[in-house]
Amino acid sequence: MPRPSLDRRDFLRGATALAAASFVGAAVSFDAFGDDGALANDVVDPDKEIGKPYQGWREGELDLHFIHTGVGENCFHIYPDGTTMLLDCGDRAWNRFASVSWNPLKSQDAACLPKPNASRRPGEWVARYIKRLRPDMEKIDYVMASHFHSDHTGQAGKDAGLGMKGLDKERDYNISGISQVGEYFRFGTAFDRGYPNYDQPTTWAPGERENLVKFWEYAEENAGLKREEFQVGALDQIKLVNAPGKYDFHIRNISRNGVVWGGEKGENIDFFKLYPKNKETSKDENSRSLAIVAQYGAFRFYTGGDVSGVISDESGKDVDIEGAVGRAVGAVDVCKTNHHSSGNAMHPSFVKEVKARVYVTCCWWMGHTNMKTAATMSNAEYYPGPRLLCPTDPHPLNAEKIKEQPWRDNLVERVGHVVVKVIDGGARYKVYYLTAEDESMKVDLVFGPFESKGNLPQA
Repeated sequence: MPRPSLDRRDFLRGATALAAASFVGAAVSFDAFGDDGALANDVVDPDKEIGKPYQGWREGELDLHFIHTGVGENCFHIYPDGTTMLLDCGDRAWNRFASVSWNPLKSQDAACLPKPNASRRPGEWVARYIKRLRPDMEKIDYVMASHFHSDHTGQAGKDAGLGMKGLDKERDYNISGISQVGEYFRFGTAFDRGYPNYDQPTTWAPGERENLVKFWEYAEENAGLKREEFQVGALDQIKLVNAPGKYDFHIRNISRNGVVWGGEKGENIDFFKLYPKNKETSKDENSRSLAIVAQYGAFRFYTGGDVSGVISDESGKDVDIEGAVGRAVGAVDVCKTNHHSSGNAMHPSFVKEVKARVYVTCCWWMGHTNMKTAATMSNAEYYPGPRLLCPTDPHPLNAEKIKEQPWRDNLVERVGHVVVKVIDGGARYKVYYLTAEDESMKVDLVFGPFESKGNLPQA
């Protein structure tokens, strides 16, 4: 099939209009060629979904939502029996007041614009998005803070959020990010990297931890929340709560606080125990992130917060915790990129192991469409097969740099919420872009369905 004559950027802007005009009957194609010579990332839209509101979740499907506010990382999961999890919700004042002038000489203009706009805080936008998906839901079954950074948990400090809760001084907390979603929904079970003693690998943590812990404590006393210690290597500590055993669905805990699962027959690797000097020298929060793999039938998905950073051996050499996480994870279909695909993450040692078909990046500044990591994820020398790179915001300031990149055909240059929908018991999945400009949930693009790796003939 010949490539379309449209410029990629023009095509992506016009995809919805093309669908509405019924020009997407066969395959409207704009992306990388697959091994069989066919275009691998065709916008086929067999169910004629483009231009219509997102159909939502249905029993037996796995929905992974990457909600774009332009401010932080916000992920909401609906598992096949309807079990739900909020995984991170961020807030950063720096992004909420990003300029529309896009002046590259001003560092704040490198931030993504707030979406749909700056009239509400990110936590409220996220809660409203979730409410549209599940209008009758009052409780989110699981909530996880991958690590204690504001773009994942919300901000700390008196002036950072909507204001304090109004409790006694030592118990008061700021309403921001996760705690703001907690104003709209009750939470069931909570995980963070520190519970129960908040002393691993050391007692140090950013100020965001104390604010989140105060919220946890409030919700435990007033809203039925319970906290559990995240167990590295555990299978089904996070499990289906509505119909356990009905679906072939499992979650494996991969890493926490620099401890990485050692596999079915191996021992967990504790990098801070192996290299104790890092307890004194490293205050890198990212390397302490929680990571999990969700598997539904033949489909596998990885998410690991901001897993990255440097843990050094005694000579000061990087011991590559990200590569160890990749080896523990193995091949997946969809990978939420580590540390927003920043320049210090998504190393070849990780990418070679996860071998993802789709990479999703939650963006809040221009560096989250990183030229080096995009090239790494696209590198066919690391593993064969087509790729689809899905940033929630490729950012206008990157347009010229992206223009001549050889991996551009892998990249979706569209701002929006990204949704991965897994169907047919895990055998296939689709990738959606929903508009983030308003709350209509309109489908702008849809890719697939793709065959899950575990459903493909093995070489």
